[in-house]
Amino acid sequence: MNIIVQKYGGTSLREISNKSKFLFHIRECINKGNKLVVVVSAIGRKGEAYATDTLIEQLEKISSKINPKKKDLIMSCGEIISAATIGHLLDSENIPCEVLTGYQAGILTDDNFTKSKILNIDTSIINKYLNQNKVVVVAGFQGKTIKDEITTLGRGGSDTTAVALGSYLKADRVDIFTDVEGVAFIDPNLIKNPKYIKEISYDDMYKLAINGVSVLHPRAVMIGKEYDTKIQIRSTNLKKKGTIVTNLDNQKTNKVLGIAIKNENNKTIISVLFNNIYRDTIIKKASEYINKEYKKSQRNIDVIYDQDKVSFIIDCNQLYYHINKLYNLFSN
Repeated sequence: MNIIVQKYGGTSLREISNKSKFLFHIRECINKGNKLVVVVSAIGRKGEAYATDTLIEQLEKISSKINPKKKDLIMSCGEIISAATIGHLLDSENIPCEVLTGYQAGILTDDNFTKSKILNIDTSIINKYLNQNKVVVVAGFQGKTIKDEITTLGRGGSDTTAVALGSYLKADRVDIFTDVEGVAFIDPNLIKNPKYIKEISYDDMYKLAINGVSVLHPRAVMIGKEYDTKIQIRSTNLKKKGTIVTNLDNQKTNKVLGIAIKNENNKTIISVLFNNIYRDTIIKKASEYINKEYKKSQRNIDVIYDQDKVSFIIDCNQLYYHINKLYNLFSN
């Protein structure tokens, strides 16, 4: 029997009932004879009752000066609420399960509170329940120090939890379920029906992640690479396989990996990330685009050429004008 780890983000858990979309994926995985670990984030996003930012606000109402240990205590609650609720739902659906906090699951971290690093995972408790044919639901984003102090893992902590557990458990695959169908060539909120990437290497996924593509945290990618753990990014709402992140030969990657967007100092940075084998071709295309736009408007576009990306620096209000043109130019 293969071990599969599934991670569900906060938006996937907004509706928890017997009609929840994630139940389909859990049942499908079990019915295929797999052992299953489910890692959960806090429910919802900022402003919603159990979201991490909402919990922090309870302390900030008293004082903005917060002891990091106490901040970790309250931040860990959102994922625990999710895990308990999901566990109760599985019970009600007659799916045998056990619910574990991150520290009960054996996740040992350093004592860098609010942004701790995983040092080791004792998988014996999880394996015990898996061998009893139970789904193990684990609260993501958290662990404990050697002194049994509760810690959290910082931004993207549930992704990190899922990939780390998959790595230590030697899982066949880690599925990261989100509200998009995989890694898009560009933010699907900016371009309608963009291309999606079917398969990408750890290194290329890391490049996208550190440049603003937020579907998978960079730390999770690097853990996957270290242990050669296959990661699949999928939509909770669809049956599609999504994007596979794996040990892919650099020669097989696309010329252009994707387009990432960041806002800094009242400017928008549009970065076209590419396989550096094709650098000369991409730089030529970028230069031709800049010259063409200058002839139209007599306005310079600031640009930075790096080894594996070219970044266009524009005014924020010009984003939609340039993004459509750059997508059409580089996605073909």
